[in-house]
Order: sequence, then structure tokens, then C-alpha cells
Amino acid sequence: MRGVTLLELNEVTIPYKTGEPIRICGLGDIHWGNIAVDEQALDRAVKFICDNHVYVVGMGDMIDSINPDDKRFDIKTVRPDFRANLDNLISEQYESLCEKLSQIPAEQWIGIHTGNHEEVIRTRYYRDVTRDLCRNLKTTYLGYEAWTRIRFERGSINKHVEVFKLFSTHGSGGARFDPTKQWKMEHLTNKINADLIMMGHVHSIQVGRGLKGDITSSGELKELNKTYGWMLTGTFLNKSTEGVISYAERFNLPPSKTGIATFQIFPEERRIHVSC
Repeated sequence: MRGVTLLELNEVTIPYKTGEPIRICGLGDIHWGNIAVDEQALDRAVKFICDNHVYVVGMGDMIDSINPDDKRFDIKTVRPDFRANLDNLISEQYESLCEKLSQIPAEQWIGIHTGNHEEVIRTRYYRDVTRDLCRNLKTTYLGYEAWTRIRFERGSINKHVEVFKLFSTHGSGGARFDPTKQWKMEHLTNKINADLIMMGHVHSIQVGRGLKGDITSSGELKELNKTYGWMLTGTFLNKSTEGVISYAERFNLPPSKTGIATFQIFPEERRIHVSC
């Protein structure tokens, strides 16, 4: 969807212990309510997040958000248990997903982005389901893209703080192949000076790290290499379901791996590992 992109600014404090990694993941492009959602993969992701105290950024397109009067609507793509309530479809999807995601403790949410699917509901039907989701899960609304200043704070005795800058966005565009999807991330890393960069929308899990050269601003003059980590945050929407013609099939898109990717951050060493 084309429209105005609003930038949100956010700050969170995350406690840590020396030598123990902090994990952060992106959870998005769920498209809850679509028949092709991989619910088992979503349940595994939620369990992993809860069991391993992973901090979470909701990446948008959390629900499928396609009303019956939308030209994209196809009743066969609606999960069967939602078909009896087409006159209240968005609320049914929202409430069902909210119940599932409420398993994640509120303190582990960094915030939630809106996506292009939710934005259609906001601009055409005057309901901001992403703000509703944030309110119910007690977390921060991140708009379409956001900067988050993360303060990693160690203990009350010998207190130490390390600051990492996170840039996250739902993303945009119709890249179909892995190299062109990665090019979108390369474009972001070239223009964004962040330690951590996350993007959704393209229904692909890709991860990487890079280095940017710098020198010290004061004191001893020496060269610095700054590590940054990036991820395309994936999806929970399978390409196809037997008996249903999906969007991905109509455009001959490749299958997508469902699930999440995770940053592992060692704040004091400023080490970033990325896994999926």
C-alpha cells in the first residue's frame, strides 16, 4: 500500500548479566485468519520466546485483515472457523490472535508495527487494529517504521549501561527472489546507522552481519570496526493449501520458510550473533 509513513521513536531498558546473551526476535507477517497460516510454527515460536525470555518486535501484517468488500477477498482463503462471522471478520481475527500472543509476557514486548494489511483497515474502515493490539498486549505502537534506543543495563552494584540502536520497519515492495529481497536490506544498511536492523513484508528469513569503518572521536586516534546485524524477519504464511488458489500461487512466488530469526547480543562486548 502507498501512503504516508510515520516514524516512531521508542526507548526500552533491558537488564542483563555479564556473559549472558540477550535475545531479540521479529515476529510478524503472521496473516492470522488466512487458511494457509502455519499455526504449529507460530505455536513453536511463541513457546521458544517464552521459554528463552526472547524480547519481541511485532513486525506488522499480524492479521490478514481483508474484508469481504475488498477486491483481494477470496472466501476460500479465510480459515473455515472464521467464515461464519464475515460481518465481523477483522475483530474475530484480532481477538483470536490477541489471545494467542498474550502468552508472551508484556515485559518481553519491545513494540508492534503496523503492516500494509492493517493500514488498509485503518484508512478505509477507520479502525487501527495495531493500536488495539498494542493496548491489549500492553506494549508500544511502533507505526510503520521506528527507531528504538535499547539500554542494556547491568545490576545496581557496579552499574553499567550499553546502548544499542535498533531500526525496524514492516517494509514494502514486491521483491520475489532472495537476492532482490536481500537488496532491500542492503539499501537499508547503507542509509541507516543502526546496530540492529529488522524488516518484514517480503516473507523471507534472511540474516547477516556486517562491519562499518570509523575512527575514535576523541582520545587516542585509532580505527574502529562497528558490527551491525540485520534480519528479514520471515512469515507464518505457507505458499499454498490444497484446494485453494493463494496469492503466492497466482504470482508464482517461491515457498517461504515459516518461523523467526533471532539476534543474540552480548552487550559489554558489543557482539551480535544472528540465527534462524
